[in-house]
Amino acid sequence: MSTLHPSHDGAPAGAELYRLAVEAEGDPNALLRLLEPFVIHAVLPHRVDCAASAGGLSVEVEFSAPPDLALRLKMRLATMVCVRDAELARASSPGAAGRLGAAA
Repeated sequence: MSTLHPSHDGAPAGAELYRLAVEAEGDPNALLRLLEPFVIHAVLPHRVDCAASAGGLSVEVEFSAPPDLALRLKMRLATMVCVRDAELARASSPGAAGRLGAAA
């Protein structure tokens, strides 16, 4: 399990904390493709957890964004060819949403 903890002081006004859980194909480029929309929209995740298995790739991204941007990110990821499922949920505090395995 890999975790990144960047600072998030520059969250835009009206931003809320979200958790985006994604199940994807186990392709070597899948993680890069899943994070690219965050770069495009200048959203720096608070935490990224990922786990690869024979069944594919499970990724959980915790980030702050206005509600419309959070939904846009979810929709962009959900339409990717490598993505099997994407679920967006509000999180009460960093780390409070738990790991993907707990949400499944």
